[in-house]
Amino acid sequence: MKQNTGLTRRQYLTQFSRTAQWRLGSADAAEAISDYRELVFQEERDESRLLEELGDPVHAAWLLTDRTAYRRWLAVFGVLVYGLFLLAKWDWTGWSRFRFSFAEPCWYPVWVMAVGMVLSLYWFRRHGQKNGLLPRWLIPVLAVALMAGAAVMVWAWHVMAPEFLERVAAEPTRSQLLKQVWLLGDLLMFGGAGSALAALAGLVLARCRDRRWLAVYLLGLTAAALCGFVTFHLKSIALARPAPEMIRAWLFARLIPIGAVGLVGTGVALC
Repeated sequence: MKQNTGLTRRQYLTQFSRTAQWRLGSADAAEAISDYRELVFQEERDESRLLEELGDPVHAAWLLTDRTAYRRWLAVFGVLVYGLFLLAKWDWTGWSRFRFSFAEPCWYPVWVMAVGMVLSLYWFRRHGQKNGLLPRWLIPVLAVALMAGAAVMVWAWHVMAPEFLERVAAEPTRSQLLKQVWLLGDLLMFGGAGSALAALAGLVLARCRDRRWLAVYLLGLTAAALCGFVTFHLKSIALARPAPEMIRAWLFARLIPIGAVGLVGTGVALC
């Protein structure tokens, strides 16, 4: 009597593919998956004996792993994910436990963005792989992320307008004005944390599918850093340094170059 492994050919190959893509990266995984597809779908192969003849699909992918290369990837991934965690935390709380005498907290997100951008571009340009045409959903996802980030910055521009700040100062108890200010805080909080999560998804897809998904990581990283930059200014004494009528100009004179660098990095990731 034949033993049923509980795995069809397609299920076996799916489990193997997912593990191989993560452990080997898209470049080496493509060749390994192609080889195992031929083995799994051989006409003479008995589907009920897949595990017996080919071994557990996850373990099979592990056996193909270059442990040194995989550990290096885990180190890079850990650094990038920790940076995203910091950005999400800063965007959500507006506070950092780190304190450096030579820099204001508002620049902490920019440092994280710089490290994440340089490290990720270096790693994926060297070890990642492009698989044919652009992934189907990449451009729509980038467009949605870009519009969402732009919407937050446009609202920040509106709330920090000199005439709006003058109205808030003259009528501090007017609920309609306060709601607009509170909305900016919510947009920065949820937008920044959401951008960090989107960046994490882009990072995983860049490893497992196509390196050009790194563009989503870089765009999300940039948006989260910009939200953190604004949040720290709104919740720190740095906001009081320029005169009220100069707050918007002073802040956006820094946000625009940071955003431009992020967009350039996003474009490089698509190449």
